[in-house]
Amino acid sequence: MKNKIGGLLFFFTFPGFFLNPMFAQQPTQSPRPQQPAPASRPSTQPHPPRPNPQPPRPQPQPSHPTSPAPRPQPQPSRPITHPSHPTPQPPISRPSPQPPVTRPPAPRPPAPRPPQGGGSGYRPPPPHGGGYRPPPPPAAYRPPGWRPPPVYTRPPYVYGGRNYYTYHHYYYHPYRPYVYNPYWHPVGFFVAAVAATATIIAFNNMQYRYYQGVYYQPVNGGYQVVPAPLNSTIQFMPTGYSTISVSGTNYYYFGGVFYIYTPNGFMVVSAPPGAVVYNLPGGCETVQYGDITYLRYNNTFFQPILYNGQNAYEVVEVQ
Repeated sequence: MKNKIGGLLFFFTFPGFFLNPMFAQQPTQSPRPQQPAPASRPSTQPHPPRPNPQPPRPQPQPSHPTSPAPRPQPQPSRPITHPSHPTPQPPISRPSPQPPVTRPPAPRPPAPRPPQGGGSGYRPPPPHGGGYRPPPPPAAYRPPGWRPPPVYTRPPYVYGGRNYYTYHHYYYHPYRPYVYNPYWHPVGFFVAAVAATATIIAFNNMQYRYYQGVYYQPVNGGYQVVPAPLNSTIQFMPTGYSTISVSGTNYYYFGGVFYIYTPNGFMVVSAPPGAVVYNLPGGCETVQYGDITYLRYNNTFFQPILYNGQNAYEVVEVQ
């Protein structure tokens, strides 16, 4: 009885001892008899592919381990707006062309100077080299307005150390200004405006207005009558001009001014000595030299004479 009670106590105290499979009695199994291998039959399956005689090439391995690429972060979506009208684009500004680069002229060599010390015998070099001579003019060349020197048969009138030459005797008659046309004015006359058909004459860097034998220049918002510029030309003579022949040269006279004809037109020339005219314009100055009264217009002296039974004026040569 005591042995049974002691065994029960041991069982309940160490239950794992009886449950451990190591201590459980395993049944013994007898080996199974091996069946003989069946006879091999010819296989109807296709032959497997032949292996590639070349060994696979080794893939290069990175020397350092690479970290996986970071995943792209999703961008926040923006609302797409479609404007009803396109936005105007600003104009394309292009660079302005640069002005050309100007360079100063190359310095010239210094001009030769005479020797110091007051030496004599120095001569500057000729401008065109030694032995240069300008070509002579043609034998029959005559400048415009040229005439042979006058040969006076009367002695000059001497006054104030100057000689006054004329062909005709002095004959006094009163001076009466002549009016050539309604548009003619004497030197110094001022007008507010000139005719729209007036001709513009550019001569010696000066601007003139010419109309009906009168020359103007702009002054103080208007126009003032001035003497005819010497050597300037006009295309047509005004109405009322007269033709005067002096020493074989034909002159055209109007308003105290003398012209000659050239291929470029009628050119203003100096008054030829000995020319006789029947009228003088307004604005003449009376000059009393001794016993003779001269009339001066535009620096030209006129002597009153009697010519062909009419009162006239002769151009005086002053020396």
